[in-house]
Amino acid sequence: MRAIIYARLSPTPRGEESKGGNLAQQVELSQALCDRNGWSVVAVIVEKDTSASTKRGAKRSDEWERVKALVEDGKADAIVSRHYDRMYRTPWDLEDLVDLAEATGVTLAAAQAQGVLDLSTPSGRLAARIGAVVARNETEMRVERQVLGHQRRRESGRPFWSTRPFGFERDGRHREAEAEALRQAYRDVLTGVSLWSIAKDWNARELLSPHGKEWRSSNLRGVLLKPRNAGIQTYSQWVEKPDGKRVRLTEETGAGNWEAIVSEGMFRALVRYLSDPERNTGGGGKRKALLSGVVRCSKCQAVATQGWSKKNAAGERYRIYTCSGGRCITCPADALDSFVVRKVIDKAEEWNAAPATDAADEEREAELLAEETAASERRTALAEMFAVGDIDASTLRTGIGRCDADLTKIRAELADLVANRVRVDLGDIEYLWEELDYEDPDRIDYVRTVVMQVCARVELMPRGRGVRAFKAEHCRITFRNP
Repeated sequence: MRAIIYARLSPTPRGEESKGGNLAQQVELSQALCDRNGWSVVAVIVEKDTSASTKRGAKRSDEWERVKALVEDGKADAIVSRHYDRMYRTPWDLEDLVDLAEATGVTLAAAQAQGVLDLSTPSGRLAARIGAVVARNETEMRVERQVLGHQRRRESGRPFWSTRPFGFERDGRHREAEAEALRQAYRDVLTGVSLWSIAKDWNARELLSPHGKEWRSSNLRGVLLKPRNAGIQTYSQWVEKPDGKRVRLTEETGAGNWEAIVSEGMFRALVRYLSDPERNTGGGGKRKALLSGVVRCSKCQAVATQGWSKKNAAGERYRIYTCSGGRCITCPADALDSFVVRKVIDKAEEWNAAPATDAADEEREAELLAEETAASERRTALAEMFAVGDIDASTLRTGIGRCDADLTKIRAELADLVANRVRVDLGDIEYLWEELDYEDPDRIDYVRTVVMQVCARVELMPRGRGVRAFKAEHCRITFRNP
């Protein structure tokens, strides 16, 4: 007989060993069975992190389809695995194999089972169906255990991290050097420092990811958006959409029992800031213009970006800021940079003298956090009432919608409150203009941070037809309250 050896490893959580053993062991046991029976092996097909528990009518993996194709083409008479559960784990997958056996006469054999399964006979099909029902029951019990385990973890609030997160140990304690870097990163981002600059600084200090990788804007953003940094526990699950695609949804389930690295208000403020569609990312972080993405057009409110003027009579060009919405307004970049920085320096003394926060702010923050907790508890209570049949689905949807609307409003106010309290150290502000070096992105980032801290809005005003020289009335600045 000609045999196909099929080995498969099921998907397992990181760090856990698969029940199916390693692939090499599966192949070795299957080869030994073929040798004892005098069967010739025509193909060895292996696959990793693949489940045999499919939904009814769903297609199995490409490698399993290859096994079936070899049998259908008459190139093999038997399929050999370590155990039958490597080939099928659901009754409907078994029936698919029964159809294949009736059409081709293929035999199933397992190295760790007694005898072979001849699916062409009633007794062989009965034994296979009993095995499929047992395997299906094991799968359902495993899923139930996982759900109960997740529920217990949610209720206990204890950390459950497959790998050590940046800033924490596995048991929830802080890794202080990383935790302090995270705290500073939250403050820096909210004052206008680019993710690229923070990633560059971390890499220079060898504050690498837990996997030893260097930071980029993308993976740094992902770490900063983790609710665990604010001591918030989350629960993730896969949900199937109407089109059949599965998406992973993550929801907050309350406070964890580990110490937060940043306050919830700080976390909400950063999430809102990074989610702002109008936020300028600086083209990958390396900003070559001080006010690119900061200054806006007074006509269409589009951000202005750096460009170059047409050549003058001497064949020279100079930097300009241009409205990105439709080139409504342009302005000489050097003159605008100088004007804005001088205005910031004039305002800095008043800004430095003002306190960063007051008792009213702290009291309002406490009120908002209490309101958020109450809204979250109402949301959980509605789900529990629906589960026991006290309310119907329509009432649940209406109630959940109101709770989510309340949470969105509360978190937005909380984010604004905390963001307004984040202050950059202006230092010796009178030397700010001397700090600007257009060849050094880090220095541009620093001066830009100060400008964004002090200025709520910088707008380009129309200069009039034929006017080339920059004047003070060509720029309107709205300062923040210190």
